[in-house]
Amino acid sequence: MKPQSKITAIVLALVLVSSSTPAFSLSGDQQKEFDRILDLPVATLTEEAGALLEKKYPDENWDSYKFPKYVFTNDSVEVGYMIAVKVPELLKKSQCYCFCEAMGHENLLHCFWKKGKAGKKLDAHGADCKVCWIQAMLAFLWKEMGASDEDISQGGINYFLPKDQRTK
Repeated sequence: MKPQSKITAIVLALVLVSSSTPAFSLSGDQQKEFDRILDLPVATLTEEAGALLEKKYPDENWDSYKFPKYVFTNDSVEVGYMIAVKVPELLKKSQCYCFCEAMGHENLLHCFWKKGKAGKKLDAHGADCKVCWIQAMLAFLWKEMGASDEDISQGGINYFLPKDQRTK
């Protein structure tokens, strides 16, 4: 093979590899776990995300965050805000699908933190929006099982679609 042909072949191979779909980034077992989480009812999703928070942060003094009253609306909201204070970088990488971009939200972190600035002032939007706290819990569980940011983003869309309309 001529040097020019080798370069062309290498470039072509790199283009093909870089354009592969995120669906191939999960192993078979990971895909099964990802799909299991995707199909969880909200109550179970909340229980599992809460249990993972407890496992990862067993000695956390949650009272030290001085959460506003709206965080305690229900267990799901509370878990969503706990995730927002512990892994804001994860939420910053996640798109929100509740149409809050009309409010200036750039990502899921904005739903929990004013102007998307973790550590400043919490935003009440996440407490009033089921989409936001569900997405936070999904992202948290999926990241723990090894999902990529792309997998998490696609999964966030799929959660709210009927099963026969979901994409892989």
